[in-house]
Amino acid sequence: MEIKSDTIQKTQKIAHDLAKTLKGGDIVALFGDLGVGKTTFVQGLAVGLGIKKRILSPTFVFIRSYPLTINHKPASPAKRGEPLTFYHIDLYRGEGINDFQDLGLDELFGNDAIVVLEWADKIKNKLPKKRIDVTIETVDETTRRIKIQRR
Repeated sequence: MEIKSDTIQKTQKIAHDLAKTLKGGDIVALFGDLGVGKTTFVQGLAVGLGIKKRILSPTFVFIRSYPLTINHKPASPAKRGEPLTFYHIDLYRGEGINDFQDLGLDELFGNDAIVVLEWADKIKNKLPKKRIDVTIETVDETTRRIKIQRR
């Protein structure tokens, strides 16, 4: 699926709509240049999942986690009302997979979490095969092309 967005609000709405399809065990890998709107997209996902806390980029801490309860009717394995954790991971400051070994990413990729990775290209060869790739590209100063692909 490919969608164009010309406002922050539309980008967040696209993410909000995607969030309604997410379930425990889903991994969302975000790809795109600096300043293209990856964190804006994550903010929309969080709102769509019912997270009330303000979503900030975890650039300097790598990972932020938020408790989450799925309120929409997801596909299995999660059930409505089941407690999960939403992990927002920003890999911008790392150089490669060796910088991320200590983060324990493999342990986060489980059915009790929804994981969103900004700068996923930095660990592309280590990403799980089953994931949702979101590529955000700049079309012009205000317009973005958002491609969403389930793998």
